[in-house]
Amino acid sequence: MIDPFAYYRRSPLQRRLGSQGANWAALADEVAYAERFGRDDTLPAIAVADLSPLPRLGFKGRGTIAAMQTRGVVLDATPNRSFRQPDGSVCLVLAPSEVLLLSPLDGSGERLEQLNASWNIDDGERTYPLPRRDSHAWLAVAGDAAPEMFAKLCAIDLRLHKFPDLSIAQTSVARMNAILARVDLGATPVFHLLVDSAASQYFCDCIVDAADEFDGRLVGLGAFQKLAGG
Repeated sequence: MIDPFAYYRRSPLQRRLGSQGANWAALADEVAYAERFGRDDTLPAIAVADLSPLPRLGFKGRGTIAAMQTRGVVLDATPNRSFRQPDGSVCLVLAPSEVLLLSPLDGSGERLEQLNASWNIDDGERTYPLPRRDSHAWLAVAGDAAPEMFAKLCAIDLRLHKFPDLSIAQTSVARMNAILARVDLGATPVFHLLVDSAASQYFCDCIVDAADEFDGRLVGLGAFQKLAGG
């Protein structure tokens, strides 16, 4: 039985998930995550998962796109566009001068660590890393009914034919500034949300409350890993 408080890095939602009966597992870099809730974590109509324990890393500056391309990241300068990477990670281009890299769902952060370590201020590159794992909580919402649910929280039209796979919106969700990216897993629509860590509990409660109308609920990361075939 894993004690999530025994690990030095924690999700800002750890107490919230623990109160809901989360069963915990740990990633290789010493962080606990909610693997499932109860004995079964099959996906409901709308599934909400805390991905905050997973690695993520930002870069910002006038030379960011070129610096990432030099390091083998698949992307271009198109803003508000996501790019799947060969290792299963995702690169979000938030602006021509800013990107956010999300790790694969298995939590492997080696590639992100390499990208962070390869930057050196003495090289004079016009970009610098941002520790987004510390600043932003990360939630994921899966299900065909997700756009209808988000209509209660967000003014952006997220219907699947209007907001296609790999789209990004930087907008207000539940009256909070958020980054919202659609990155599907197979045929299942998946929306990733990144919000200020300090507001994570309020934000999570709003999402779960909105999902409840559609028989949605919290699930563990394990359910999303199964969806991804992991």
